Amino acid sequence: MVVMIVLLAYNWRLLSDALGYGMAGRRKRQKKQSRTIQIILWMSAWLVAIEVLLQKCGGIFCKPSQSANLTPQIQQFVTGPGPGPVLPYVQAVSQLGSVVQTNWFSIAFLGLLAVSSVIIIRAVKVSWDESRENVMHVLGLPAEGISAVEDAIRILESQEATDPRTRIINCYQRMVRAAQHLGARVTSDQTARELETAIRKMLMLRGSALNELTELFEEARYSLHPITERDGERAHQRLLSIAEEMKLPVSV
Repeated sequence: MVVMIVLLAYNWRLLSDALGYGMAGRRKRQKKQSRTIQIILWMSAWLVAIEVLLQKCGGIFCKPSQSANLTPQIQQFVTGPGPGPVLPYVQAVSQLGSVVQTNWFSIAFLGLLAVSSVIIIRAVKVSWDESRENVMHVLGLPAEGISAVEDAIRILESQEATDPRTRIINCYQRMVRAAQHLGARVTSDQTARELETAIRKMLMLRGSALNELTELFEEARYSLHPITERDGERAHQRLLSIAEEMKLPVSV
């Protein structure tokens, strides 16, 4: 359980994003229908689980005295009332529960519950944000996104900034600003991949051109080695591919 908590805490953003996007995709595929029955079944299942815990364990955590009294019953159930074949190591297996102290298990369970709750809460938020953006996209590609791609292409084609590193950074930042204007959450501590996600949602892109443009932006923004005109031309070609995917004229 401790290993599971560590893994969940380490990958909490990845797991919550995956769950959120999955819920949003399933909600998008489902037909509009009443969720009253699903809510009733979900609440009923939890009520039954809580009632079983209260009846069998006397609370959320089983009391040691009650769990110890179950050992003879388990052994009797396994071995049977009369003579017959007896499973080996029944006594050792029945006493495995005493290896872990109840207090330790309770603390680990609460930790697992806390981490899981954070992941689920963020997944629900991601799901609603994704659903809201899908509704916005149904209305059509935003004009701000079209303008951003056109401006980015012009920046790369412009001779005002002769340094290809500067042109690549400026064209990508233009697209980031457009995503921010359209409601995307853009902060200074976000990685280039998170910025790519915001741009991809804004432009409704599915191809790999934006990913390759992001790699060029990362190289231009964070590396120390020279950025050549060949890199600038590669960025220009990726932007043209993005414009083509968006059904924009490639001669902008």
